[in-house]
Amino acid sequence: MRRATALFAALLLALLFSTMTHLTAPKANADDCTGDWAIGIGGLGDNTSSIFAPYVNQPVGYNSADPMSGLNELDRLFWQHRNDCPGDHIRIIGHSEGAGIVHAWVTAHQDVDNANAILLSDPKRDAGPGWAGLSSTPGSGIIGYPLAGVDDWFGGFPVLTVCNHDDQICDTSAGWWGYLFGGAHGRYDFNVWDYGDWDSGVWYR
Repeated sequence: MRRATALFAALLLALLFSTMTHLTAPKANADDCTGDWAIGIGGLGDNTSSIFAPYVNQPVGYNSADPMSGLNELDRLFWQHRNDCPGDHIRIIGHSEGAGIVHAWVTAHQDVDNANAILLSDPKRDAGPGWAGLSSTPGSGIIGYPLAGVDDWFGGFPVLTVCNHDDQICDTSAGWWGYLFGGAHGRYDFNVWDYGDWDSGVWYR
């Protein structure tokens, strides 16, 4: 357990330091009321959320070494679009750290309607199937809110959680081999339009 905690802390610190030189945010897009609008937020090192840029209307630009900056920017972009286009359905998709940020945002906004979320490799995923995500491990508390802790407190907000069984980030029973060498962490469908507006539950593959 101590070795796992030390590995987690070392990996986290390495990733945090590696992000500090890549902090250019994507330009905020002008809001178009299209009826169905999407926001995407990437994980550690993806400060421009480029992994979602081809598929969403608005990638979230943030300092991924500072998760609160991602939560605040996601919140700003969501409400800006909701105010400009109150009739639009809003999809929110996140990967890894970004999924954890979306998870925390939804937990705090369970009563928001006409929106849904897709969480890819969510470190805050609660157990079942498999074990809980990386935010459940000893030592994860050092990262604090919004990434610390696991839960499934989504209320009536439609949330689809997608976790590969060999991805340590969302299932700590997997071990690190799949994450480090097996491509488990990148083996997701990042196209937000391939998911339904009201999909919910857990897809565990």
